[in-house]
Formats: sequence, structure tokens, C-alpha cells
Amino acid sequence: MNTLIERLIAAHRVLNREIRRELARRMPDDLRLRRLKKERLAIKDRLFRYFPDAAEMRSATRLALSRARPVRI
Repeated sequence: MNTLIERLIAAHRVLNREIRRELARRMPDDLRLRRLKKERLAIKDRLFRYFPDAAEMRSATRLALSRARPVRI
């Protein structure tokens, strides 16, 4: 798989994590949430340029995630 696509998927995961972290705060910062969500959507749009079919993108994402996850013993 293309390293650019893997980097986009990794960036999308980081943004998802940051959004969840911000939402978990007692007083979430609305401006930060809006910016994070905008960035996440921009990355998703870039991914859809490479994979117009959603099912194909999901399978590519699963493949990239399986490569990126550390093996737990």
C-alpha cells in the first residue's frame, strides 16, 4: 500500500483520538473541536480520492491498521 495512504489513515486515527479526548473533557473547546473535525473531514476527502468506493477504502484501512498495530502477547 502507498505510504501516503498509510500516513493519511494514521493522521485520521490521531484526529479521532483527539476528538474523543476533547469531548471527554468537562468543558470541551468548541473551536478546537470544529478545527479537529474539519481536518479529519479533509483527510477523509483525500482518502476518497484514492478509494471512491467506500468498501474498498474500509478494506484498505483495515489492512493498514493491521500492519500498524503492535502485536500483543
